[in-house]
Amino acid sequence: MAEYTDLIAVLGVFVLFLAFPAAVGAFSRGDPPRAAMLAIFGGGAMFVYANSKRPGGYSIAEMPQVLLNVLTGV
Repeated sequence: MAEYTDLIAVLGVFVLFLAFPAAVGAFSRGDPPRAAMLAIFGGGAMFVYANSKRPGGYSIAEMPQVLLNVLTGV
């Protein structure tokens, strides 16, 4: 189960990072950032779920290693 929680955490962080440029673009056009808010909610929910399922949770220091493990399939 740890492999899937790592994948869900990495995908959640990726979605969160993509939400910020979408929010800035919406604000610059004067539109409400609906898609960005949905992405922030979804990415945050994915990360919170993965963090709650992993014993001990995730620390900021171990996130680069988790990303490498997901990308390399280790």
